Amino acid sequence: MNRKLLQPCQNFLRVQRHKSWVNKYDFPVTFENVIFPPDGQMKLPLMPPEPTYNPELGESKHKTTKRMIEARGVEEIHTSLIHRQYGLMAKTGGFISSHDFKYLQDRINKNLLPKQFAIWRVDAPWLPRTKKAQGTKLGGGKGSISHYVTPVRANRIILEVGGHITEFEARAYLTYLCLHFKMPVEFVSEEILQERRQKEADIAKYNQNNFNWDNVIKYNMQNCTTWLSPYDIIWKGRYK
Repeated sequence: MNRKLLQPCQNFLRVQRHKSWVNKYDFPVTFENVIFPPDGQMKLPLMPPEPTYNPELGESKHKTTKRMIEARGVEEIHTSLIHRQYGLMAKTGGFISSHDFKYLQDRINKNLLPKQFAIWRVDAPWLPRTKKAQGTKLGGGKGSISHYVTPVRANRIILEVGGHITEFEARAYLTYLCLHFKMPVEFVSEEILQERRQKEADIAKYNQNNFNWDNVIKYNMQNCTTWLSPYDIIWKGRYK
């Protein structure tokens, strides 16, 4: 084929390749609306492995049951991001031990850069867990206190990361930390939470199907109130 005929095609492909390469640039990310912690604490503080007791007030270590009710249901208060950037959220209820807090503190503080911060959104471990010595026979009451845990409910924000950080950077080292928990945990951002709230509001507004949890419980369809648990009535069958 004649080279003169191929020259316009080659020039056209070169221009198209140049246009696609130029379009890959995004608008630069700015951090004008970043809210830093008021106390100036930029890194995660060390969580105490056990609560402190004051003997003068008659306080002492005590054993309790597992109290699984503390992790049942949905969180009603700590479900939004204070600094409106990024964080980790529990998808279901569970317990976080002092070893988990120590691991999270080491990994996150190591990855934080200048003008980046992280804060806890859960309490320090306070619920005791007992364990018997190896080889002990059954009976004889509960064992001694082994460690303490922090119960969290579904949709509870565990920690937040913010400052001069992009979503790509936060997601890079927060996503793999979700695998360390014993319950399912997910990465969330302010945009993700707003989209979920808007989606739930749209479903409640535009749903034309009257067969929903509110009407079923209100009119006691199929005598459902006799076999539904109180938790199904409160949480509309979404949480256990």
